[in-house]
Amino acid sequence: MASTKTQVLIVGATGYIGGSILSELLRSPDRSTFTISALIRRPEQAKILEALGVGSLLFQGLDDLNACRDAASQHDVIINAASASHDTSAKALIEGLALRQKITNRDAYFIHTSGTSILGDHPYTGASSEYKIWSDEKDNIYEMEKQHPERYGQRVTDVTVVETGLEVGVKTYIVVPPTIYGKGSGPFATLSQQIPNLARMAKKRGSAAVIETGKATWNHVHMSDLSAFYLRLFQAARDQPKWLPSGPKAIFFVESGEHTWLQVSQGIADAMHKKGLLATNQVESVSLKKVAAAITKGNESLAEISLASNSRARADFGRNQLGWSTSRGLDDFLTHFDAEIEAMLPELTSEQLS
Repeated sequence: MASTKTQVLIVGATGYIGGSILSELLRSPDRSTFTISALIRRPEQAKILEALGVGSLLFQGLDDLNACRDAASQHDVIINAASASHDTSAKALIEGLALRQKITNRDAYFIHTSGTSILGDHPYTGASSEYKIWSDEKDNIYEMEKQHPERYGQRVTDVTVVETGLEVGVKTYIVVPPTIYGKGSGPFATLSQQIPNLARMAKKRGSAAVIETGKATWNHVHMSDLSAFYLRLFQAARDQPKWLPSGPKAIFFVESGEHTWLQVSQGIADAMHKKGLLATNQVESVSLKKVAAAITKGNESLAEISLASNSRARADFGRNQLGWSTSRGLDDFLTHFDAEIEAMLPELTSEQLS
């Protein structure tokens, strides 16, 4: 007899976002109504997941498209928190869900993770959009991504997710987080990317840096608030209320406030100076080229979009429809740097970064 439990697959469960989503699902009040599996590359990770009551499926990585498609065909819901810029694996996973629908005669759902760099402008090398604030209820985010003149991996993948879902009849939902901060709750990776990357660069340079003026604005969200959003979206996808859109209209922001890049660099400088990792808490303005060489392998466009652009959005859908909320704001973000640097101390004090 076929199981009546919803079969959930997490792709990226060993990462910062995916691991925190996994922990959130494990704590869910209706945990007994669904099973959880993870698509992983390393066999030794399976034992840790098994101890948590999570099944494991091994594959060679996101380029292993047949394995992605086959794993998806065994599940009803996929939460993809692996690469936001890998369109071929996202397509394969959705195609696998379409096979699942044919086998079970039940709807399957795909929840994909993108990022607000899709909104990023080029304030130093191109046009600035510092005053534009995007709404996931009022603006057509999908059309913006589809018509955007710049080819950017996350936008390409988002469009692929929507179009593949429409083509094969699988409902898709895209979550678009901004700068994520706070310790992750997953069993493996617990650090974010943007702030640690800037901290590593500061350690290597001997001082904190900001690209050009650092006046551009981004949103932020705490990891625990983001994972709570995923749980609410997952529950809504299973319940399918009439107010829940999918496909082109289901691209959702998650944010709890705004900061400038200069505020990020100053927070890093202050925290690292307190720990004796930097001789000064002064922030130096550096060129886009230098930061690109240090962090994005010389890709200046990527460095500008991900570490110097304006990217402003409002989580209107989450607050107005999904029942998501957070009490955290700018103060919480600005005071979190000490904890972030504390968590990075073993790495920042190693000889490899000196």
